[in-house]
Amino acid sequence: MNKPIVREFRKTDNSDVVSLVLGIQNDEFHLNLSISDQKDLTDIEAYYRDRGGAFLIAENQDGAIVGTIGLMCLRHDLGVMKKFFVAAEYRGKDRGVAMALYERFVESAKSKGLTQIILDTPAAAVRSHTFYRSVGFVQLDRSALPMTYDFPERDTLFFQLRL
Repeated sequence: MNKPIVREFRKTDNSDVVSLVLGIQNDEFHLNLSISDQKDLTDIEAYYRDRGGAFLIAENQDGAIVGTIGLMCLRHDLGVMKKFFVAAEYRGKDRGVAMALYERFVESAKSKGLTQIILDTPAAAVRSHTFYRSVGFVQLDRSALPMTYDFPERDTLFFQLRL
């Protein structure tokens, strides 16, 4: 695969983003989540960009959305990584989609002056945990989170990255 194109979310991407995210959450991880469980999916621009964050898309060479990552700003120094998903056929180091999204995400976070990122992830997403650890995230207990924020309740692990 050629290097993925990583760009900012556009309103016309909404249905494709929702389809990708819900497909991975429910078909792969059996989380039984709906769009109503995830306020951010109902208005991605308002939830991320309009609140000082960002939402990025990875496209393949045909223009299909194959990955997403969101940056939600909680305060001037703290952000949350949200909706980091890559379609199954585009996963793996040889594909480069996850790393391309992640690198652009970190650039965006640093440009906004953030010094730490937290994330929540299903305990069952073991492959994702390996990626997070490989780029410097450290697992946290829920009680050690520097701030509370909305996320779908489930068997969840938390990670933190200092920038």
